[in-house]
Amino acid sequence: MFRSMTVIDVLAGLAIVAVLILIAIPEVRDVGTREETNALLDEARALYAAFKEYRVDHQAYYATLSPDTLQPLRGHGAYAGAVTSRLLGRRLDGFDSPDDRGPDQEFWLEMTLERDPSVRVLVADSDDAPLGGGLWLDGVYRLRNGVLAPR
Repeated sequence: MFRSMTVIDVLAGLAIVAVLILIAIPEVRDVGTREETNALLDEARALYAAFKEYRVDHQAYYATLSPDTLQPLRGHGAYAGAVTSRLLGRRLDGFDSPDDRGPDQEFWLEMTLERDPSVRVLVADSDDAPLGGGLWLDGVYRLRNGVLAPR
């Protein structure tokens, strides 16, 4: 029939449950980081589109951009997203509109994911982005542990 459980049976069962929990925790955390990374990349693509739209309308990119409010990008109605809410320190890491190809003919901006600072995003139409290593980059790029990958 049924036998009663011994203390060893209970401890073995608890050990199995503990191992399963230890395996599941990193997986759940990785899912959250992937979701946050994908949301940040979506916001970055919206920023990229806003820059491109502004350039078509004004034949130049923005010369300045506030790293925490994204003005004047917001002021012109070109971007209404909430990218800064996902960023480390709630602000861009850097922005520039270099003039080596003419006034405001290129731009780059860099940002770091708050949830996982090993994830950085570069939005660029430039060869001068510090994270770009001198390559001409046009689009949105994800860096994970310093390795550049288009997205």
